[in-house]
Amino acid sequence: MGFFCSRPIKSVLPVLLALGAVTIAQSAALGQPITPSDIEAGASSLDQQAVFQRQTTSSNPGTTGGGSATDSDNAIEVGDYARAESVAAERLKTVQGGVAEIALRLSLIEARMWQGKFQTLPKELKIVSSMLSKTQNVSPNLIARYLDDQSWITQIGGDPVKAEAQAREAIDHWKKAQQTDVSFLCGGIDHLAQLLEDRGAFAEAAKWYQESLALHSKAQGPRSVAAANQMEKLGALAFRSGNQALAQKMYADALSIKEGTRSVFQQFAPQRAEDAVFYRFLPGAPNASRETADGVTREKITANGVTVEAALLTKGADVLKNCKAMVRITNNGDSPISVLPQGPDLIILKPKIQLARQVQGESLAQSIEKKGEGKAKWIRFWGSQATTTSTTNILGNGGGFYPYGGFMSPNFGYGGPMGYGGNSWYNNSGGMTTMVTSVPDFQARERAYQRAQAVSEQTQRQAADVRDSQLGPTTLNPMGRIVGCLYYDQNNFDEATLRIPVGKAVFEFRFDHLR
Repeated sequence: MGFFCSRPIKSVLPVLLALGAVTIAQSAALGQPITPSDIEAGASSLDQQAVFQRQTTSSNPGTTGGGSATDSDNAIEVGDYARAESVAAERLKTVQGGVAEIALRLSLIEARMWQGKFQTLPKELKIVSSMLSKTQNVSPNLIARYLDDQSWITQIGGDPVKAEAQAREAIDHWKKAQQTDVSFLCGGIDHLAQLLEDRGAFAEAAKWYQESLALHSKAQGPRSVAAANQMEKLGALAFRSGNQALAQKMYADALSIKEGTRSVFQQFAPQRAEDAVFYRFLPGAPNASRETADGVTREKITANGVTVEAALLTKGADVLKNCKAMVRITNNGDSPISVLPQGPDLIILKPKIQLARQVQGESLAQSIEKKGEGKAKWIRFWGSQATTTSTTNILGNGGGFYPYGGFMSPNFGYGGPMGYGGNSWYNNSGGMTTMVTSVPDFQARERAYQRAQAVSEQTQRQAADVRDSQLGPTTLNPMGRIVGCLYYDQNNFDEATLRIPVGKAVFEFRFDHLR
């Protein structure tokens, strides 16, 4: 059976755990900032993990407002954005005025932003802007943090030109600080570089990526995961620019560093954003490939012998108004792997950035059944009203005529006086009367009942396929394979990123031209 066929999830080995719903209570640090070009975004609709991940630090007093935002920033650091939001909101009840409140408000804004809670952020930023204008001796790090947040929200709002200007201003302020918050600076540089890459300014983007790589190499080490992420960005940019030699070197070095962590074989645990291992689908990368058949694109990524394949479908009888991600995972590694230890994420990029909510298979199956039964019910109802006509010619006018003998008044039949199924009398000049009578069409009714039954059975099969094929958390032993589907509540979009967590790593796919 082909990869794109919905079917029960199976593995080569019988020791797989039963698939179920994701019930992870602990959030995860999944990565770095998101932009439409280097998508590093995602959030579990089940456990309120982050929509967007970013690097941060709570060690710089200028960034944290003298330490007031340390606890919430620490939660942001490990991706626990729900806790960060709660901590910052609670502390704001007792901290009023000055840099302490400004830092807390920015921490709260970021915690909400990385969860996809965009609605109130522009208003909240205006409050911070007003406070900054009234507060003296504000650290350039804190001003830069505000400008960077403003740049993100501007970009999400669809104005990349203004977002780029704000990102540049943020970097200028970070570099003015006596004690620069290097972690925030690197995040700001990456954000600007990605905006530049989006508009085709490859040379300047490469310069900024190289500066960020140098900063990461100095801070975390030349073979750190953070440095590997920068190598991937430089490799992807080199590939787009036609420099294949540089692209392959950057890709190979980055893959070597990440595979050296063996993250796919580790049990999931919260970690710093800069240490999170992402295996991204990067065009031209030696461990990634793509193929398209029948209008459906399938992407494949391999790391440490573990191969994850994914396709995204936005139309189909079994998805209703949802979309379906079809996933196949093969473990050719030397150790068991944990599949979906945290929620799989779908981040919609165009026409606008938003987080898709995962729909559980049972819920979707019930919706399919309900819709099918509703359709079958109407078919049965209208079929039960099916009639045909019986025509009788008689001499003279006469009274009413029952088809099986007897008399009744004219225009009165199975449908009542003048109703559906009544009699009509037509007299001709020769004294001949024609009576047309509506009678039940039992053959048509039987055909309608059969059609209703077929619709009901078809939707039952579709619902059963959805239940059987849902992908959930499990353990996959070496030489094992698992196939399944994930469902999300959106299907009207052009571009999206899909994240599939495996062990302590995440496999990230990018799909475009979906409509």
